[in-house]
Amino acid sequence: MSCQGKKLLIAGGGTGGHLFPALAICEEWETQGGEVLFVGTPRGLENRILPQKGKNLALIKVGKIKGGGITGKIKTLLGLPMALLSAIKIVRNFKPDVVLGVGGYASAPAVAAAKLLFIPTALHEQNAMPGLSNRMLSRIATKIFISFGAAKEHFTHKNIQLTGNPVNQEFHKQAIKPPPTKGEPWQILIFGGSLGAKVFGEIVPPALAKLKEENINFQVQHQVQADNIEQVQEFYNNNNINAKTTSFFQDMSNVYAKADIVICRAGATTVTELSALGKPALLIPYPYAADDHQAANAQAYADKGAGWMQRQEDTSPQWLTEFLKQRTNNPSELKTTAQNAKKLATPNAAQDIVKGLLGLIQ
Repeated sequence: MSCQGKKLLIAGGGTGGHLFPALAICEEWETQGGEVLFVGTPRGLENRILPQKGKNLALIKVGKIKGGGITGKIKTLLGLPMALLSAIKIVRNFKPDVVLGVGGYASAPAVAAAKLLFIPTALHEQNAMPGLSNRMLSRIATKIFISFGAAKEHFTHKNIQLTGNPVNQEFHKQAIKPPPTKGEPWQILIFGGSLGAKVFGEIVPPALAKLKEENINFQVQHQVQADNIEQVQEFYNNNNINAKTTSFFQDMSNVYAKADIVICRAGATTVTELSALGKPALLIPYPYAADDHQAANAQAYADKGAGWMQRQEDTSPQWLTEFLKQRTNNPSELKTTAQNAKKLATPNAAQDIVKGLLGLIQ
C-alpha cells in the first residue's frame, strides 16, 4: 500500500524535538502521494515554522499540565473539554485515515478525538524517556514508534516498533570525517540548542584557554547566547584562540561536517543528527529537561560507545580541559567512537514509520 490518496493527521509539536521529526515523516508521506494536516497550538514552534514551509496547520488552544503551578494546571484541565471538541471538529472535517501523535500539548486532544471517532492512532516517541503526553496516550494508541530501545521499558503497550528518530536526509549522506592529520587543527564545535547554553559560555572558553597552553592546535565554532557573544569572543581573542562565535548556525549540516568533536546538549534530534553524521560528542544534558529525558538520551548514546556523557553540575573548566586533552591525544579512540555513532544511525526511520502507519490503515 502507498500513501496515494491517503490522509495523515500529525498532532503535537511545541518544540523542535517534536516538530522536526514530524516534518520528516510528513515529507515522506507527501513524497508517496499522501496528504498531511498538522494540529498544533498558537504558541508552539509549529505556528512559526510550518506556514513558512507551506504545510497545512490547524490550531487548538490547550495548556500544559506539567509546570506552570497549580493555577496553570487547573486552567489547563478546565480547558481540556473545549480542546477535545475543537480536535473532534478538525478530525471530522479532515477525515484522516490515521492520526500520529508526536508529543506536545496538542497531541492529547487530537489523538483522543481520533480514538473517539474510531480512527487508527499511533505515537512517535523521540526520547529514551517518554514524555507525559505519550505515556498517557499509550493506553489508547493502536501502535507506538520509538527512537531509543530504552523507551520500551516505560510502556506496557504490546505493539511497539523501534524505528529511530527521523531527521533530514542530508545528515545521513555525509561520510565519517577522519581525525586531523599531524599539523592540522582539531575542529571543536560547541552548541546548546536553538538558543545556546549560557553555561557553555562560562565553562568552555577557560577550558580551551588551558588547552591552548598545552600547545594543542585547534579551532572553535561556538554557539553563544546573543547577549553574551561579545564577551565570549573577546575572551577567545585575548587568549589567541581561533574561534568563531554566533547565536545561531544557519546551515547546521555544514557546521557539523567540519567538526572533529562536538560539545552539546542531548535533545533527541541532536543525538539523532550526531549518529547520522558519525560525530564523537561530549553530551552535557540540560539538567532541567522534563523527566530528565536528555540524561536518558545521553546515557543511551554513551552506553553504545558513541560518545560521552557528563552531568552539568560535574563539569568544570579543569575537567573539560583534561577531557579534551585525552581525546585529541588519542585519534584512534575518536575514530572508533565515530564508527559506533554511525552504527546507531537510522536513515530509514521516516520510511519505516510511514510503512507502519499504512499498516494500521489496512
